[in-house]
Amino acid sequence: MGNDFAARRTGPAGGADTYTILLTGFRAPVILPGGDGATARFDLELTVLHPGPEFPDDIAAVMSYEDIVQALRDLCAEETAADAGRLAEKAADLTIGLPKVTRTKVSVALSGVRTDEPARGATIMRERT
Repeated sequence: MGNDFAARRTGPAGGADTYTILLTGFRAPVILPGGDGATARFDLELTVLHPGPEFPDDIAAVMSYEDIVQALRDLCAEETAADAGRLAEKAADLTIGLPKVTRTKVSVALSGVRTDEPARGATIMRERT
């Protein structure tokens, strides 16, 4: 990476350096109102503050995919999914609440048990200023 790191990683208008985390195709079972089961598919795009060119070789210095995946698993296990919009809202609130995340885009699609049912979905975006 060397000394050219800052030139390549400078954020908009000289702002903080960021990077993007993509988490696509995460699936988890959810319970719909009435007790019916469905599968939720999550696609996330997170803009995350970069720890800088001299960050320590430590997992705590960067975002952990596993923490995000576990939080989504917990959300699906405890939540009755009224619809994809509600799950997307909760996932967006969860991810924008992470200290290093400055922007989040969450897409959720719910598919039913029957394969001939269309998936129902929603996309939510949040940005912290």
